[in-house]
Amino acid sequence: MQDSTKRRTIAQIAAFYTGLGKSAFAGGVGIGVTPLMAMVYPAKHSLALVLPLLILSDTVNFALYWGEWNAAVAFRLLPGAVVGIIITTRQLVHLPEYWVKKSLGILALVFVPVQIARMIGWIDLQPANLPPLWATALGLGLGLLLGVFSTMGHVGGIISSIYFLLVLPAGETFPATMVATATVLYFFVNAVKIVTFTRTGLLNRTVVRQLPALIPVLAVGLAVGKVINNALGDPARAKWFVYIMLAIVIVMAWKLLRAPRPEETPDPEPQGA
Repeated sequence: MQDSTKRRTIAQIAAFYTGLGKSAFAGGVGIGVTPLMAMVYPAKHSLALVLPLLILSDTVNFALYWGEWNAAVAFRLLPGAVVGIIITTRQLVHLPEYWVKKSLGILALVFVPVQIARMIGWIDLQPANLPPLWATALGLGLGLLLGVFSTMGHVGGIISSIYFLLVLPAGETFPATMVATATVLYFFVNAVKIVTFTRTGLLNRTVVRQLPALIPVLAVGLAVGKVINNALGDPARAKWFVYIMLAIVIVMAWKLLRAPRPEETPDPEPQGA
């Protein structure tokens, strides 16, 4: 397969996977999208290319899950996330490409076991009935981590899911409410990242020119994800699918970590927007 065809195919698979993960699992399987892109694109380009797909998914999910969210819970994470995004983007733009790819691999290998532990019941989170002050403080702290990890690898979904499971009232942790609440949060998180990525040159014309070919595939993934979410009722029915996806993520992360270190050359400055 020619390099250009391989890149286009991988990008379309990643776009479908983005829509599927966003619509069906509140982004829970989105951990694999950026490592997948980074297999054929530079890591910073991959981060920038995935970002518009994420915010487009959030926009569509607003319509698919209209009114099913708990916005107050989502907004508790937002202030810390904004701080984390601003700080991390400033560091990311100067980080050599080699280390960005290594970071993507490390993040994937760290977060996959957490996801698996949640699924098999080793991490069994129930609504904690926290007082509003404690819930806000926890939201600020976890929001900061979310902003850092979301900027470095678009892997904030696990952190936000943990917070939602702890803070959402009993009865509001079923799939539709989780997805809708995550949609509210990540629409604003990704909007902030759009601004910071554009201002630093990470999101540029080269990235934008690739989007028209990916948007139809993203739409299909969103539609399929909504069907899956409606059919689930009990999220445990999707475990087999998520296990397969996580196994693929581990393989991709391992490949990123084993990539040879190139000869020392200056990291090129990001293109202007």
